[in-house]
Amino acid sequence: MSVEGLLTCIAKLDNEIQAQRELLKQLEREKSQAQYELNLIEDPISCLPIEVSSQIFIHALDGFGEPGLVHIPTLFLGVCNSWSRINRTRHAGAVIWLNRARKRPLSIILDGVIEPDVVDDTIWERAQQLKHLEIWLGEEPADGAPHVALWTRRAAPPGPFLSMETFKMSDRHWAGSSHGWCVSLTHVVQLLRLSPNLIECVFDSQYTNYGGVLKDGEKILLPNVRRLDFGNNQSPHCNDEIIQHLSLPKLEFLSIPLQEADGHTILSFLTTQSPPLKELILGDGRTVLSADILLECLRAAPELELFDAWLTPRTATSLFIALSKHASLVCRLATLVIHCPPAAAWDVDRYQPLWNATLLDVTTARHKQLKVFRIRLSWGGPSDENLPDANTIAALRTFADAGMQIHITGILESAP
Repeated sequence: MSVEGLLTCIAKLDNEIQAQRELLKQLEREKSQAQYELNLIEDPISCLPIEVSSQIFIHALDGFGEPGLVHIPTLFLGVCNSWSRINRTRHAGAVIWLNRARKRPLSIILDGVIEPDVVDDTIWERAQQLKHLEIWLGEEPADGAPHVALWTRRAAPPGPFLSMETFKMSDRHWAGSSHGWCVSLTHVVQLLRLSPNLIECVFDSQYTNYGGVLKDGEKILLPNVRRLDFGNNQSPHCNDEIIQHLSLPKLEFLSIPLQEADGHTILSFLTTQSPPLKELILGDGRTVLSADILLECLRAAPELELFDAWLTPRTATSLFIALSKHASLVCRLATLVIHCPPAAAWDVDRYQPLWNATLLDVTTARHKQLKVFRIRLSWGGPSDENLPDANTIAALRTFADAGMQIHITGILESAP
């Protein structure tokens, strides 16, 4: 066959192949339509009006819900084709869900790898509707990039977030690695500045050092924040010293692990701002307060109803003495929780009689006020001989019988 004949044959075959492809596509469309009609007959869920399906999704949600494919509402997307079309793609699904919200308040979780097109094109366009925002951080990206930008295609940050009440960042996948996935603190600071009506902030995550982001003495005013929680983060750095750059005149709850911040930072915050604190949780077992700093902090927070802290037995003894002798010190205190790290317990036997006496003194002096009294002792050896003696325990039982919840536990740990 000549060259011209071969070219003609190839062109003819190409046309036939293309025609068969179009025919195959048509057959697949017809099969899909037939399957859809069969599903409508056999599957009652597929027959539900979209309004009913939407109500099922809404009623199944509990608060924020849990992110991920195995949790509601994403779990529902595998029930049937009609429900899966709610989120055909992540971007399309986000657009559909957000559009259906219209002008209602939004609760949004950004989980894992944040897709810039979804965030920039859909979420920040609705900044005025955001009421609750959670950012769940993942592991470090494969390219080693250390920062995750909350917005990428905007010269200026979105906002203002006038409806935002809750902002949370959490290291969901933290497992003790020396590398984590950090959010740019520049964007976090900008977001805080644009959220004047925040009520709750949770920073259970690590993020970049704020050097160059906030100047010495600079304050971010958050006039309505009542809860600030740095969580129980296990990363080496949670940057809790950012508290010195926050002005929180209505703060009622503070939980801070004292990783980057120290006792002087907390004392300065309490004495200069005098927030109406009702609950204060200090330390995470790695850093403990001295007795002097501790007592000054309590004097600066006279309205406390709950105090939870990591203290050495010696500092705890000083606290018990002060609480038993000075009725005006945190006069509303109803819950007292003390944790003693193991390294601090090695020399406790040198003042064990004082420990027993002050333990009994504080419960005697505060028995009408204290409702919950817990002490968690972590000893450095396989013995419980340093727990309160039998006479002290017997006396404490009388207060327990009167209604006070008293829990004294000894956790046996090996000394390092």
